[in-house]
Amino acid sequence: MTVLAGCGSGSSSSVAPSPPVTQIASSAQIWFHPQPLDVSPRPGEPNGVGSADFLELFAPNAPWVRVAGHTRVLGLYAGWIATVSNEVLQETVEFINAHNMQIEIEAPALQATASCGSGVEGYVPFGQSLHDFTLVYLQRLKAFGAQAPFIKVDEPYYFGSVVTDPSACQWPVSQVAADVGAYVQLVRTVYPNAVVGDVEPIITRDYSPDVLTAIAQWHGTYQALTGAPFPFFFADIDFSNGNWPALVKTFEAATRQAGMRFGIIYIGDPQDVSDAEWAGKVVARFELYQGENGGRPDYVLFQSWEPHPQYCLPESNPITFTGVIDAYINATTGNSI
Repeated sequence: MTVLAGCGSGSSSSVAPSPPVTQIASSAQIWFHPQPLDVSPRPGEPNGVGSADFLELFAPNAPWVRVAGHTRVLGLYAGWIATVSNEVLQETVEFINAHNMQIEIEAPALQATASCGSGVEGYVPFGQSLHDFTLVYLQRLKAFGAQAPFIKVDEPYYFGSVVTDPSACQWPVSQVAADVGAYVQLVRTVYPNAVVGDVEPIITRDYSPDVLTAIAQWHGTYQALTGAPFPFFFADIDFSNGNWPALVKTFEAATRQAGMRFGIIYIGDPQDVSDAEWAGKVVARFELYQGENGGRPDYVLFQSWEPHPQYCLPESNPITFTGVIDAYINATTGNSI
């Protein structure tokens, strides 16, 4: 994504965000997509990125019973599904099935060429096969009994057509739409009932003539070429834009008018220095959008691709990932619309 924890003690900070004061009317499904711990050193992140207790989420009696009971969809990254051990994947799928959740996969839908796309988000690099990679993670899931998943294609319009980085392909919108349509058909050779939707970054400065018009044209092109709209669209928000709540509400209305369900991603910021800082921002953002501005998304996705939160558990700790979702449940339970 572009907008760049515990069974444990939540050791990154002992300061908790303030509890929500706004009661929110909501019928949104809760989606939860944590970041597995990647221990590969990165610039500025020598200890890796992700939640240290990610795998503890799927253990028997893991301390997120309440949040698990309210979570309808749990997200997994395609690369993690393709490479994790059989034992871990089996335990994960069994947990998801036992808790009546569905799986959401964030996955690339574009194939890099010899001249562009390698190293760019949303593409499988040149020399590797999008076709083979897709079949690997889907067939692994199916072998362990996973039901038909939701799939978010990883920002194909933005990275396929919009960005102007030297490695970017800058393909015509129609080519990106055709490639994503072909990817959807490949997915359905394994899971005929898979639900494949779109996510794109809402960064106003990058689109012409404006972000709303450009993404509407992209979605219209996809529908014209494939015969059906995306079933859902998630907004990956640039929270540095002070006008983001109003802009996202406009997207919410336009998305539904185009025949798609609308989802919002709640996340902190890449520069957050603690789980407490990350958690406080997420709580403030759902209060602002759904509480103060009356946003009514169909799906709320709590996701991270950032250094924080370092801990997912327990749900009783307000600075963990599940603690943040518990705060959302507290704000919305009994206030469904």
